Amino acid sequence: MRWSRQDRVLYLPLRSPPPSWAELAEPRDWFRTVFLVDELIAAYPGRSDAVRRWAPHAGTYARNRYTQIYSGLSTAFDDTIVLVSAGVLHEKILLEYKSAKSSGKRQIDGNAHERLSFQVMQYLEVATRYPRCTLEVVANGAFVRYRNKYHVNFHVQAERLMAFAWFGIQHRCTARETIALANGLATWLLDGTDRRRIEHP
Repeated sequence: MRWSRQDRVLYLPLRSPPPSWAELAEPRDWFRTVFLVDELIAAYPGRSDAVRRWAPHAGTYARNRYTQIYSGLSTAFDDTIVLVSAGVLHEKILLEYKSAKSSGKRQIDGNAHERLSFQVMQYLEVATRYPRCTLEVVANGAFVRYRNKYHVNFHVQAERLMAFAWFGIQHRCTARETIALANGLATWLLDGTDRRRIEHP
């Protein structure tokens, strides 16, 4: 879904079929949510360096066969929001939707979100492809209703990474936090105020 104001354009994810790419003025790469492991490795450290530094010396994926261990595999994020200012990418927001539950109504069930740690690692590689790229984790309220190690540690990771201008991570699992995301996007669209500055003055 496309919203615009003056020279600012905001693209929100839509569950209906997207418009044809011919209708979009912006490059397709800004809207990507799937990234091949091979292309991320090619960007860093490079395929040959990956083989030289990390390939085992024996076995199925030894030496030059090492690239086959990840060939064709990819990392996918759930959605993306794109902010464009004067025809230039202002910010790409990758979205991850996470849901947890507690069978015993005391602590979040095990293995609920270990995958997110890997997503964060992959986000760090994807983010370097864009001038500004943020990972927004939109989760359910179980993270603040039940005991768990995830909520606090996701915030620790986020705050450490936000020390670097290139990265930004938010973990939102309450209605208030999700409304803050919507308000930040709307304020940026309406008057150009940096949404990060609104939430982190």
